[in-house]
Amino acid sequence: MNLGIILFFTIFFLLTIILVISITSFFIKKKTKKFEPSISVIIPSYNEEKNIKNCIKHILNSNYDANKLEIICVDDGSTDNTINIIKDLIKKYSNIKLIKGKHHGKSKALNLGVERAKHDYVLTVDADTLLDKNFIKEIIAPFSDKKVGATNGIALIDKPKRIVEHFQTVEYYFNNLIRHSFSKVFNNGIWFFGAAACFKKDVLKKAGLFSSRVLTEDMDISLKIFEHGYDVLTVRKATYYTQVCHNLKTLFSQRMRWFYGGLQCSFKHRKLWKRKVFSIKYLFFNQIFWAFFSVIVIPTIIYQVNYWMPSGAREILAYLFRWFSLSGPIYVLYKIPEWGLSLINIFGVMAGILTFILINIAVIRFKGKLNLQKLLVAFFYFPYTLILNLILTTAIFRYTFSRKKHFKK
Repeated sequence: MNLGIILFFTIFFLLTIILVISITSFFIKKKTKKFEPSISVIIPSYNEEKNIKNCIKHILNSNYDANKLEIICVDDGSTDNTINIIKDLIKKYSNIKLIKGKHHGKSKALNLGVERAKHDYVLTVDADTLLDKNFIKEIIAPFSDKKVGATNGIALIDKPKRIVEHFQTVEYYFNNLIRHSFSKVFNNGIWFFGAAACFKKDVLKKAGLFSSRVLTEDMDISLKIFEHGYDVLTVRKATYYTQVCHNLKTLFSQRMRWFYGGLQCSFKHRKLWKRKVFSIKYLFFNQIFWAFFSVIVIPTIIYQVNYWMPSGAREILAYLFRWFSLSGPIYVLYKIPEWGLSLINIFGVMAGILTFILINIAVIRFKGKLNLQKLLVAFFYFPYTLILNLILTTAIFRYTFSRKKHFKK
């Protein structure tokens, strides 16, 4: 019972911090000077024949002087038609270059591009990412401040179709709220997203470039840049569209890499605990807490659901509906006169309600349409969090006890 109170209180506490910081960020106004230097855009690709052309076209069609852009496509040993597509584009556009690499992984492909880049600022873009027209102008602007070493944008999902895609869309909104709010309040964005990110080239080299020894090279490099005394920011108006996993199999594969990579970075950069930086402490504590929580939550939920299971088909359906939707916390509030108050009920109910509120704030904050679809996803968000916890648990056991501590992306 005491452990349950501690766990639910911690979740409630972490969510309350996000709410307070997100509200605080609304009242902070920051202006950036006009800053439009020449930029080297690096696109690492491996078998991206379906995406590479559209990715490059969006870069070329951006509201940024094309004469200031150098586009470097680093092919990581593709076996499909990716290289031929890039070659066709090179015939039409003089500012596109192709570098052929061996299949050594994303990190080494990025490093190869950085070494060949001729400009002082480097923009890395995943081949399945589509930049908004104003993305480049917005992502580069904060570098007018010499203290800024890296920036990343706001990830959005374009036209989700399947149920799993809709849940990821809401999850991305939620993550955007956290990353941008912390960035604005503390001048340091947590959960750095490298699908579309910009760096000072000399800072990138000073930090040791991208590492292939961790599963999340983007989070790793952002922490290394921060260690060297530079700000790492999330830029609200720098929006881009990325592809999400279309089924649970690919979701498991992607998120296992993300989640375990986050843990790797937390331990690798543990000396940052000593710094008096709240955002970093929150990031590391959050990673470690959810790793611990994920291991125990699934069996605990199974036990509790089974223990209180009523009899009768109608009663069971109503019971399960309450368990796995926002109606559960609402029902507990309704039953307080009968059941009385307990700390587990208080923190559990508030955590559920806070999650629903934060999701809706995030959607509104980043100009999403708060329609019935998104409200339903937020209403039934709890089962999706259980899937994410299951993925994290699987990642912990798979990678911890595997001889291969990392793999190439």
